[in-house]
Amino acid sequence: MKTYLPQIERRILVRPNQTFGILNYDMDNAYPQRMLELVGQSPTAKDCWNKRTKFITGNSFEEPLLGKQIINSKGLTIAKLLKAIASDKALFRGFGIHVNYNANFKIASVNYVKFEDIRMGDTDNAETAGKFAIYNDWGRKTWKNIMRSKINFLDKYDPDKKAIKQQVKVAGGWDKYKGQLFYFNPEVDDYPLIEADSVWEDFETEAGIKIFNNREVTTGFLPSTMLFMQSRREEAENSTDNGKANTPSQLEKDLGSFQGAKSAQKIIVIEYEDESSKPEFQPYAIQNNDKLFETTERSVEARIVKGFSVPKELINAEKASGLSNGGEKKEAIREFNDNTAADRLELSETLEELFGHFYTNINPSANWGIIPVPATVADDVIGIKAGAAINQLLQSAIAVETKIATLVYAYGFKQAEAEAMCA
Repeated sequence: MKTYLPQIERRILVRPNQTFGILNYDMDNAYPQRMLELVGQSPTAKDCWNKRTKFITGNSFEEPLLGKQIINSKGLTIAKLLKAIASDKALFRGFGIHVNYNANFKIASVNYVKFEDIRMGDTDNAETAGKFAIYNDWGRKTWKNIMRSKINFLDKYDPDKKAIKQQVKVAGGWDKYKGQLFYFNPEVDDYPLIEADSVWEDFETEAGIKIFNNREVTTGFLPSTMLFMQSRREEAENSTDNGKANTPSQLEKDLGSFQGAKSAQKIIVIEYEDESSKPEFQPYAIQNNDKLFETTERSVEARIVKGFSVPKELINAEKASGLSNGGEKKEAIREFNDNTAADRLELSETLEELFGHFYTNINPSANWGIIPVPATVADDVIGIKAGAAINQLLQSAIAVETKIATLVYAYGFKQAEAEAMCA
């Protein structure tokens, strides 16, 4: 007996691009740009990305004044750099940092580079192998064509003096030297997939549901209707472009103005000469998709949250009960801190490596530790409101049976617990 595995396509295809001397990031060389657009259209995905960024960034550095240190002539601080690379790591699982050296072979400036702007040099191209191409419009959002003259190639990060000397020589001197790129990539000689690549189709689904709901609102939630009327003769004033296109009649314009939520329930007057020319409006039944979309929306949201590995209590905390929310949220914060501990460590080690070669010692303690997000939620608004409401309920003059029923059905207490509270 023979067995066959189902055909599963690779999520991205990496191919050499001889025109630009790079390796394409998927067939269209715009995988990161596409993912950014999809995440931006999906509220749940955007929320998950922000949550991962927050936890990877943590509560700043353990060294109090370290974050305020300025690291380039543009005023970039280490705290801002941390947040920027944490954001890229939270979504793309990688990040890029540009460094430039002075004549003493010490790093003189550090700059953040958007991960989506980075492409690896073609390993089979002698001129671009071991380099990275930086360009701000790989997705052709601004310009129709990629302008090769605006692509900047940077050497791979290597703080060794001999390597820097050789790079400066090839560049034609210090005044023409562009520096190096520290490219953090969890893959080996390949591009990484985004954190929740396995569910990116759900980003698109959630965006589609959002558009559907918007159209329902803008059309007024009214049943679809067909208009039957006598065919009209095309008049001279109703024809443009030599008869190739028709402008709408006054009736069509009037009907169009009655569409939308703001125009619902208005009255329209239609004149007709005799019964044979009387227009007939006939509604037709359409499928009620409310329940279907509600179920789909919940399942899509759950998969997106799972794809980002974010505890659901941190995304939908308001859906948890008021009494248990504090404990659940604390546990979720601890869990997510554990899940993102490796990310914070990688950022700490990266910054320690780079600024170990900085022209001045900006961190004498050599402590690059990042403080995790604190699990203190004692001031949680939901818990406070629930506690106050329960106290008012217990002190009220209503019947004990009503108090017990309210505690059981409204606040989730067990029957025995509710009875003991009202005793």
